[in-house]
Amino acid sequence: WKTLALRLREIREKLRKNKLNYLYQAIKAGIMTLLLKTERLVLRDFQPGDFAAVHAYAAIPEFSRFEAWGPNTPEDTRKYIADMMTQASQNPRWKFELAITLANSGQLIGGSGIRRESQESAVANLGWAVNSDFQRQGFATEAAQALINFGFKQMGLSLIYATCDARNQASSRVMEKLGMKRVGLLIGDREQKGEKRDTLRYEILG
Repeated sequence: WKTLALRLREIREKLRKNKLNYLYQAIKAGIMTLLLKTERLVLRDFQPGDFAAVHAYAAIPEFSRFEAWGPNTPEDTRKYIADMMTQASQNPRWKFELAITLANSGQLIGGSGIRRESQESAVANLGWAVNSDFQRQGFATEAAQALINFGFKQMGLSLIYATCDARNQASSRVMEKLGMKRVGLLIGDREQKGEKRDTLRYEILG
């Protein structure tokens, strides 16, 4: 009986993995849209109606002070949403930029993404941006953890990394909460918004 029970568990696990693989292949081929659910969030593909919610934070200069982009003009935000929708329709799909929404209301509070370095790469970059009104509540960590799980379990990645401006303590704390390890500090590696910037890099292995 113990052997039979073990065999049944193995069969159920194989069926579960096959189902997950089928779903990922369908998403990768553009047949299905990606929807990731957590305790408090739903991560979904961007939609045309997301403009107002995205622009509400993307237009604020202070919000994007550590980023290469921003502050956004209305045209910038419209182009961003259009680009993300185009990206979601690509076949095969190897970059996943998702809106972060509250599970209980559907309100969009930010964006997050996981992107292979190339179509067949087993390495991907992770990123997120959460409206300031919803920060310090663990939403960035929750969204990023869902993407890490998706990356390792469905995308078959071996390594996920994230970078941030060395002064962006909030982002580096999120990376540490995710179990990512700091692997480097690049001094003056980029010129951004008229000044040299230092970059922190964190990684996690599958």
